[in-house]
Amino acid sequence: MRASRSERIKRALLTVAVALGLSSLALVVGAALDPARLETWKLPKASLFAVTSHGENVWACGYWGTILRSSDGGRTWSQPDTPTADTLFAVSFADDKNGFAVGALGTILRSTDGGATWTKQAVQVPDETGATHPLDVNLFGVAAISANEAFAVGDLGTVLRTRDGSTWEKVTFDAATYADDNVPDRILNGVVFTSPTEGWIGGEFATLLRTHDGGNTWTGARQITGAPSDLYLFDVSAGGGNAAAVGLAGGVLVANPDGSEWTSHSVDTTAGLFAIAWQGQRGITAGDRGVLFVTSDGGATWTEPKRPKLFNWLASAAFVSDREAIVVGEAGLILRSEDGGQTWTTAALPAPAVEPNLRGMGGPQKPAPAEKPGDAKH
Repeated sequence: MRASRSERIKRALLTVAVALGLSSLALVVGAALDPARLETWKLPKASLFAVTSHGENVWACGYWGTILRSSDGGRTWSQPDTPTADTLFAVSFADDKNGFAVGALGTILRSTDGGATWTKQAVQVPDETGATHPLDVNLFGVAAISANEAFAVGDLGTVLRTRDGSTWEKVTFDAATYADDNVPDRILNGVVFTSPTEGWIGGEFATLLRTHDGGNTWTGARQITGAPSDLYLFDVSAGGGNAAAVGLAGGVLVANPDGSEWTSHSVDTTAGLFAIAWQGQRGITAGDRGVLFVTSDGGATWTEPKRPKLFNWLASAAFVSDREAIVVGEAGLILRSEDGGQTWTTAALPAPAVEPNLRGMGGPQKPAPAEKPGDAKH
């Protein structure tokens, strides 16, 4: 029953993804492509599921193993080769050089040169008999804490930790850690650290976990005011002393400084919110049907900024500086702001390495249920 519920959510989200027109993505197929060399398979305008920054260095990742990198705050982008064709759902850098990207079927990539090159890491996890097997669950969130330390989270309650940058251990939570009565194999969608000691995890069933000791212990927060206690959460972000999380039907939760209490500061929309970037009292949230809102008062009020007309789903947001911000989403969309999110323009994508010349093709995607998970999603 536990696994089947998770699979039902995945199937429903995939149904929504197809309905959103993801099958119109152009797959680069031509004589120049070598099936044995993944780096020759470039997908122009691949849907992007995550963006992160460290100073003016920005990275985004998405469909077909796509990773984009920018060294000028997202004004221009390049596309390095990656050793995978699996969808990448999250990316995080601890500094200008060291970062991780994670994705479908347990994919974990590491870079030590600012994202110019990537190495795929094999992860072995124990089963119920004590034997080990390759990790094969989807990973939806990653947080690089230092050059060698990181956490990753995903489906079936999966939490992974690396202390040396190369070997990963599975972190097992007691069911009581979540502080609710729901099953432990829940989907965990986001993890973020603001220092070597302070971190958060968010996911379905309004999962909100907090650590004050670098991830050695985690505490679930069930004091939620003004929102459903089972709100499906897609993303969590933190900065400037507190955190915020977003989910279905415009749901926004903002934490008190120690993360023990969360209060609804929801946006007036029925669309699911997939992205939150939070910095003190300022926030950017975005999601299904191209919705995009900003706040400068801790979520007390939200406004719609000036931006290009679009209906693409938006999957991730990040502050680059006090004034600069990036949002990414469907069909390779990158929006950039230079005034704290009040106005947005479309950033130019890197040219594909090979000109597309044949057919369109869709594929598995993470985003965006328009209804509550379990009703009809992936």
